[in-house]
Amino acid sequence: MHAGRLRKIDRLVLGKKVKDMVFSRFARFERKIFFKKNRLIAVLILLAVIGIGGYWWKVHSGPSVAPLTAETVKAGLPHYLYTIDGRNNSYNPANSGNSLKGPLAVAVSADRVFVADTGHSQVQVYSRNGKWAATWGKGKLNYPFALTFSNNMLYVADSNLMELFVFDAKGNEQKPLLNKQRLTLTTGKQGEIIRPTAVQVGMDNLIYVADVGNQVVIVMDASGKILRYFGGSGTTDGKFQYPNALDVGKNGKVYVSDSNNGRIQIFDQKGQFLYKITGSQGKNGPLALPRGLAVTDSGFIFVVDVFLHSVRAFDEAGYELWTFGGNGSGNGQFNFPNGLCLDNEGRIYVTDRENNRVQVYGY
Repeated sequence: MHAGRLRKIDRLVLGKKVKDMVFSRFARFERKIFFKKNRLIAVLILLAVIGIGGYWWKVHSGPSVAPLTAETVKAGLPHYLYTIDGRNNSYNPANSGNSLKGPLAVAVSADRVFVADTGHSQVQVYSRNGKWAATWGKGKLNYPFALTFSNNMLYVADSNLMELFVFDAKGNEQKPLLNKQRLTLTTGKQGEIIRPTAVQVGMDNLIYVADVGNQVVIVMDASGKILRYFGGSGTTDGKFQYPNALDVGKNGKVYVSDSNNGRIQIFDQKGQFLYKITGSQGKNGPLALPRGLAVTDSGFIFVVDVFLHSVRAFDEAGYELWTFGGNGSGNGQFNFPNGLCLDNEGRIYVTDRENNRVQVYGY
């Protein structure tokens, strides 16, 4: 008989012997366990199995984390749609000087996109499909740092001029809400001159402003009267080191990009610290330099991570859901992005600072 065939038969026989031996030992063990004098041991083992199973069920049967949006589940991650950069002269044949330079912020209305054309000290206005429409603030603004559009008004935070400018829906300048004024501290003393780096209007129609002059968030009414502030310089919970962006959710929470502390801090409407998101639970590691910030109606958090050249999305618990971007100059890539906003159709607008453009993502 062929030697290879013999070796094959030997392996089969050996395998059968091992198998028979294992099952024989298991049968003897089974009889031993359930023998009358060992019933107590069997009961204890059974209780242990039930306990472990119950704990597993408790952990895994709780409510699951809600998806980012229904659209995310249907369509997956948002993808690149188009770019706004003002370089196409067909947008405005009469003026070829519409190209963006170092844009830091973006805001949207029902039919327009407003871009802080920071390098040119102005705001560029486009249609929602990226066609140039107008330029606002030329000759008035110096370093437009943050924008928001609410109640038919565009609010522009100029950190160099230390002013909060206001324009109506036609681009007419209104009385500024902040103009080189010092913050009156709760002690009655005068603080530093307010330097606005972020502005948002809450559901309560109050205006929330990040102030790096005093490292606080200021809350004002529509007339510009300061009602309260919270924060202060520091690294502990509730303190700030360069609060760079903020958003006020429909849930009333105030989300703040605490940039130089590498975290997002979340407060209630009264300014009480609730919790923070550091990114440490995400696959991309801790937040490097969080800036642009937006929160969905369902409470999920988009943040621009400047040094990672990306946009990251977190749930309320701080778990990273996904990220997109990466360093480069191609479509869908960023070179030190900064500002971010969402529109009512779920599109995401990101200022791609060093690429001198705004990139738009959707589903």
